[in-house]
Parts: sequence; structure tokens; C-alpha cells
Amino acid sequence: MAMTPTVICEKPSLPTLWLDTSVLIKLAKIEKGEALQQIEIDRCKRLHDLVYRLVRERKLLCPESDQEEEYAAFRLDDEVHSMFAQLSLGISMTHRQGIQDDHIFKGMEAFIKQSDTILLPTRSYFHGDPVRRLYQACRERFIVTVGPLKNPEMLQRRARAKEAISRGWENLRQRLVAKGQTYEEQLKLETAGYWDGLVELVKKFEANLFSGRHDFWDFMGANGPLLYRSVWNELGGKPRDWAGVDAFFRSPCFSELPGPYIGARLCAALLTGNEPIKTGDAMDVNLLQVALPVAHYVLADHRMMLRINELGLAAKCNVLVFSMQTIDGLFKELEKI
Repeated sequence: MAMTPTVICEKPSLPTLWLDTSVLIKLAKIEKGEALQQIEIDRCKRLHDLVYRLVRERKLLCPESDQEEEYAAFRLDDEVHSMFAQLSLGISMTHRQGIQDDHIFKGMEAFIKQSDTILLPTRSYFHGDPVRRLYQACRERFIVTVGPLKNPEMLQRRARAKEAISRGWENLRQRLVAKGQTYEEQLKLETAGYWDGLVELVKKFEANLFSGRHDFWDFMGANGPLLYRSVWNELGGKPRDWAGVDAFFRSPCFSELPGPYIGARLCAALLTGNEPIKTGDAMDVNLLQVALPVAHYVLADHRMMLRINELGLAAKCNVLVFSMQTIDGLFKELEKI
């Protein structure tokens, strides 16, 4: 059995806060004068003012991840984007797929060299040095950002995929709960499931290709595993090609990386839990896989906060996780900075 490596995720040198998209949507609604409960308005305004000040004092990072997928083409999308720009000063994280690919390549290197440590530097999460970029942004008179992508075809595909995933997860959850599937049993399946899913995408792509059918989206689906095979061979992995890549993805050098580690546990908890799957749960899992390892503070959905803490993920990632219901704790932490 392969040795389990120690994975070290470097966090930025400045305290870093990651905000759930729902928080920014509430802030945009308040700015537009829409009706919310007074307690929500008071909490949100206090949060906005505190983060706004600390970021401009160069004491806090509040980056945006690829969260526009949650609000693009929805009501107030431009206002939400503007709110993200206000609080982040244009500091953003690399897209989650780029982060995942970088971590997988580092995991492959560790597997090939039989290293007992995998170091994931801060730069694997950001476009450049986020602290340096913040200092530069604070000296600029203007911050230029690119608005949400509103390509109709992309938006339709995204909406259909989101609905299909949500419906599929809920159907699966109901079946698993009915047969008494435990969290531990499901966790084993989730850990192996990522690579098994990629293998199916390659099989579909190759079957269509050999039969003379060419589909751009099939190619995009297979692009990831084909890239992993190419990098594996470039790194000198043995055995070559799919046999070696398969061995890596079934090893702790993959399963201990933050993305698969966090994702497998959150998915297993969701799929064996008693609460119905919400439409945004799958995207929350995707975003938290990159937010928890790099942030010092996370303000999440309350149900997700409970799961993260119960599963030991906050302790594992050395991050403090709050929700709007426990936000007073976050205020105390931020006021210490």
C-alpha cells in the first residue's frame, strides 16, 4: 500500500476571508434598497464596512473565486459583480479546475518520487501574488474588472447541468438513505469515484471518435484525463499511460490532496444525510474545495458550516468557518486584525 503523504497548503501572508455568494447577493439587495429583515441588514452592513476598511488598510484579503457561475444572468448579477469588486479590489483566485490540475501534477510528482510531503504553494490558488496585487490595487485610482460571462449557449448548458446534477444527487440520496448506506461506505465510493468518472468520459469520447462522430463537448470532457496522461508520461511515471495514471489516482497522493479530500467527505455526507439536496449544494462543494485550504476565515451557508465542522474539515484545513447565524464570531476575529 502506498504511503500516505503529508500535504502542506500554504496560506497567504495576510489573513484571508472567503465569502459565500449568498452573502454578496444579500449585500447587493441591501445596496438596492430591497426589503430584508432588519437583523440581516445590520449584520450585512457591519460585515461590508469592516471588510471594506480592512482590505483598503492592506490588512485583509477577500478574494473572489469562480463564483460568477452562481449569479451570472440572474437578477442583480451586475450589482453582485460590483460588490465582489468592492470587497476584493480585483483580487481573484484561479479557476477551480486550474487549481485542481496544478495539485494533481504535484501529487503525481510526489507519487513518482515516493515523496512523503506534497507542498501546495499559495501561488497555485491565485493569479500572481495576492498580497502584492492588493498593495498595487490600493495605489491605483481605478480597478478594472471583467463582468460576468453571459454567452447564451454557455448559460443554458450551465443551467441544465446544474439542474441535472441536483436532481441526480437527490435521487441518489433517496436510494442510499432507503437502503441504509452509511457515510463511511459512501466515502469509499466517493474517493474512487472521481477517476472512475473521468475514465467514462474518455471511453465516450473515443467511442464517438472511432464511429466518426465529433462533439466539442465530448472532447472537453475527455481533455482533463488526456492531459493527465500526457503529464504523467512527461514526468517519467511508470508504468506509462493509463495503467500508471490509474495507479496514481487510486493512491493517497491523489486522495489526500485538498480537493478530493474535502469533496469526497462533503459529498458522502450530503448523499447519506436526511436533508434534501439543494440546487446550490454541488457548486458549494466545488467552491469549498478551494476555499477551505487557502482561507483563514470562511463565511458559508449554515448547513455547510455545520457539515464542515462535524467532518473535521475546518480543523484539517486550519480555517475558522462561520455562517450568518454565527457571524458575531467572525466579527470578533476580524476586529482583532
